[in-house]
Amino acid sequence: MSEKTVLTKKDINQVLTRYVISRQTCFNYETMQSGPWVWSMHPAMKKIYQDDDVLAEKYKSYFKFFNCHPWFGQLIMMANLAIESTKEEYCTETALDVRTSLMGSLAGLGDAIVWVLLPTVLGAIAGYQAQNGSVFGMILAMAVNIALWMVFWKLAWPVYQKGVSFITDRSASLHNLTEVCSILGIIVLGAMVASTVNVNITYSWTVGDLTQNLGDLLNTIIPCFGNVVTTAILYWALGRKKMTSGRLIWIVIIVAIVLGALGICG
Repeated sequence: MSEKTVLTKKDINQVLTRYVISRQTCFNYETMQSGPWVWSMHPAMKKIYQDDDVLAEKYKSYFKFFNCHPWFGQLIMMANLAIESTKEEYCTETALDVRTSLMGSLAGLGDAIVWVLLPTVLGAIAGYQAQNGSVFGMILAMAVNIALWMVFWKLAWPVYQKGVSFITDRSASLHNLTEVCSILGIIVLGAMVASTVNVNITYSWTVGDLTQNLGDLLNTIIPCFGNVVTTAILYWALGRKKMTSGRLIWIVIIVAIVLGALGICG
């Protein structure tokens, strides 16, 4: 067994600085995030393995496919560096196995909390506050994101110190939390569609003494029918080839004017 190399906080901060700057750059469909991963870990790996030939061989392994939520990806990197610091014979293979096994579960947790729950809840608060002429919601959203950034930065050091056990011991209990956060995010998103999207179908017809409004009829089938269908169509359209958000905004404006002029919506 080779003598273990101990990384310092300065080494870890250098890796983190690189990772925060580059983690979503050089993203490609062959290796996903492996390019920024290798560049970020290089200062620490250079201290552990000072031989460039050894590093080149190890980086060939680390350039394999990797894709995880950026915030949780840095925790996996710290666990990998803890394993690499042991300089055991098969430490790189072990680190890669850990990286592969954790990236899926932690990606799900990160997407549920950071990409879905927080933006949805904070966006709703910021939107309602903005409608009332207040900037508090925007300031709150920024403060929460800065706090989140600081939490994950601070977590990096204890993850390295404790090694892979810091996240693997807790990974078994993350599944339920992921589901809860996903469900809560969906509930909040549904509430936003019902309360903030306003598609009012005004078209109506008269049969004898009975006047029937199309919007009221459709709402008995699906509550807030116009809001829901419009949101679904826009979501679908954004996934189409050559469709951009700017182009879609113009389409919405033109369609709204035409439907309003025809008396279908108002």
